[in-house]
Amino acid sequence: MPEKIVLAGELQLWTEDFGDPADPDVLLIVGADAQAVGWPDSLCHGLAASGRHVIRYDQRNTGKSTLIDYDKNPYDCHDLARDAVAVLDGYGVDAAHIVGGSMGGLVAQLLGLDHPGRVRSLTLCSTSSRLAGVVPTLRGEASFFSPPPHADYLAHVAQMAAELAASPPATREEFIEARFSAYAPLAGSTEYDMEGCRAVLTHEYDRATNPWHPDASQLAIDAIASVGDLAPRLRALDVPTLVIHGTDDPIIPVEHGRALAETVPGARGLFIEGYGHVCPNAAVIEHLRAAIVGITGGP
Repeated sequence: MPEKIVLAGELQLWTEDFGDPADPDVLLIVGADAQAVGWPDSLCHGLAASGRHVIRYDQRNTGKSTLIDYDKNPYDCHDLARDAVAVLDGYGVDAAHIVGGSMGGLVAQLLGLDHPGRVRSLTLCSTSSRLAGVVPTLRGEASFFSPPPHADYLAHVAQMAAELAASPPATREEFIEARFSAYAPLAGSTEYDMEGCRAVLTHEYDRATNPWHPDASQLAIDAIASVGDLAPRLRALDVPTLVIHGTDDPIIPVEHGRALAETVPGARGLFIEGYGHVCPNAAVIEHLRAAIVGITGGP
């Protein structure tokens, strides 16, 4: 698992790869304020064992990558797509199979639309063509698409925001617990490895340049906002596409995944019963690995 810093203009992006560089390349793009390690090690090793060269990376303003002042240097998801191209360039990869989750799925769509020559296939997980306004933030309201996030999830976010405002986290343990409280309701109804989820969040805290980034969700909203609905452009997309979505996703309801699969010509949809938005168990990880291997079936 060699680590490498890749330059994207003046930015330094932390990256890591798995497997043989001679194998077909798979680029994993994580969502919102998550870090590269949000893609489970077991998924990365499993893909590598299946004959894939896997690259994951911290997007700007996350993990070990460059932190920038958004107000002085605003950016959007088109810029994040260009960062992904820079990662491919850093590994000497002409074109790769792209896997994106949540906001990373929106970035993946933009890679397919803006940089089609760099994309062999798209796997779009727990995402939508119209994410603008979907991410509820701890500071202010967001205008949601239809159907919106589930009401009980929004109520949880509002309660958590009030609790954090009244008693902001001050220790490592409190920061990790606050992150876990935000993630836990996203799991869905199947049996999830919640302690594994907590371990990932702990690892994120310990490895990050800035482990508590209170504006991270707001930055995600700002980066998404200018993109609008990609559906009109996606109707002309000529890239093999797989859409994976959980039927119990509370933040991006499954209707968005179904619509995405119907919008992209020839796209296949894989809808996992009971799966939520994060924290998959071992069975779901194997399901994802097999699906990704299926769409990346050749060099």
